[in-house]
Amino acid sequence: MQTRRPLCAQCRLIIHLVAIMGILLILNPKQVEASAYSQQNLAMHATAQNDIAQAGDVPLYTSVGTVDVQTRTVQMEQQLHWINTTGSVVTRLPFHLFANLPDFAGQTRIVRARVNGSTVGYLLNQTGTIVEVLLPQPLAVANSIVVTLDYRTTIPAGLGQSKYGAFNDDGRTLSFASAYPLLAMSQGGMWQTADPDTKGDLVNSPMALYDVTLTIPSSHQLVSTGTMIQQQRNETTDTVRIVSGLQRDFAFVLTTLTPVITMVDGTRIRVYAAADESHQGAAQTLYYATQSLRLFNARFGQYPYNELDFVAVDAASFYGVEYPGLLLIQDRTMASGKRLESTVVHEVAHQWFYNLVGNDVQADAWVDESLATYAQVIYRRAFGAAAAAQRELAEFQRQYDLLIKRELDGPVHQHMRDYTLYSFNVLAYAKGALFYEALRTSIGADQFDRMLRQYVARYRYGIADSHSLQAVANDACSCSIDTLYQTWIQP
Repeated sequence: MQTRRPLCAQCRLIIHLVAIMGILLILNPKQVEASAYSQQNLAMHATAQNDIAQAGDVPLYTSVGTVDVQTRTVQMEQQLHWINTTGSVVTRLPFHLFANLPDFAGQTRIVRARVNGSTVGYLLNQTGTIVEVLLPQPLAVANSIVVTLDYRTTIPAGLGQSKYGAFNDDGRTLSFASAYPLLAMSQGGMWQTADPDTKGDLVNSPMALYDVTLTIPSSHQLVSTGTMIQQQRNETTDTVRIVSGLQRDFAFVLTTLTPVITMVDGTRIRVYAAADESHQGAAQTLYYATQSLRLFNARFGQYPYNELDFVAVDAASFYGVEYPGLLLIQDRTMASGKRLESTVVHEVAHQWFYNLVGNDVQADAWVDESLATYAQVIYRRAFGAAAAAQRELAEFQRQYDLLIKRELDGPVHQHMRDYTLYSFNVLAYAKGALFYEALRTSIGADQFDRMLRQYVARYRYGIADSHSLQAVANDACSCSIDTLYQTWIQP
């Protein structure tokens, strides 16, 4: 039996203050909105500090909890302050429990649910991946609510090679990706509650704000999306408060790895890797990250946060995976350097194409993946001249030609469930990137660059779909790319 430590005085105070904030939000959400969000700007880049005030009614997740590294468990009290923007009266709120997906091999267990401070019932779906909180009374459009969920999430150990390496304890790093109850996406009056296909990315979410206080063992460092604004060190524990800017998800890791650090355009980049065989890889990762962040700031618009972190993890199902401001890189890729440059460039580009400009990663998976892949070509043209870009394109063409030879060609735009794993990796990535090269050739380099800037500006913090860039391209070139688009992208 594990003996629970008594709650520290500071933690009790934090929880008490969070509860008071929740009550104030219930009584008069607009009155306390400014104070509730005032710390969030500390996570935003200096050029983006007006964005939160202009974002409108975004959800705010406020969480307080403790991580036990021995049991690989985080125990949290999470408050969601939410304003009903669905356009319909709401009687229940569904939350994703990604930890309960088979590929995660972990568990999130709901301990208690409350609405506006009162205990309420909740329902789990058959797979345990959705919890529906039952509201005590219908919530009208534009009205606000505070939903509190007490939960425990446990990650597996040593399963990075067979399960999802972003949700795993690999002996050096405990990775808690999407380890909290995340409110499901509502579109067209419907909640997206189907279990995601795990061939690709999983999280569909609007922009939200996060304020998370975690007590962790002092033997580990906390690396997360967002920015640390407070840290209280005790004899054996650290209590850390993190706030985020506008972002689509929250992830954190506890690690014993050491970082190398630099500054780029007002953003701090940190790379966490082992001090032995991965050290050179950390330096290379930092170099590639520096080049790509500076380039994409100029080409796509300024990165909106003041931090960008990379952490080496044991994983087999990915070379790299993106979260807002936090990128997890396969440790063997970082150590060997093989595929490292393209992986870093691709994942940095995802900070624009997935996070800043969102898309439905199940229905429109190609939208962000093809742009992040084509960003590798943009990078090669900038830093390796035309020959390097042609080598990158030639590799995409080789992959696509092999797909054609196997008689598996198809449209780029498909739902995730309609791809095979092989066709997804070629169609959404390689063929999608080849489409962008064909588009650049068709409309010209200047118009193409203008199109990408306009695309990011138009859909910044929003959701793009499979036709969004088509419309922006038509505007940018004062022409029609519809035939080209139909040939490459559409079924």
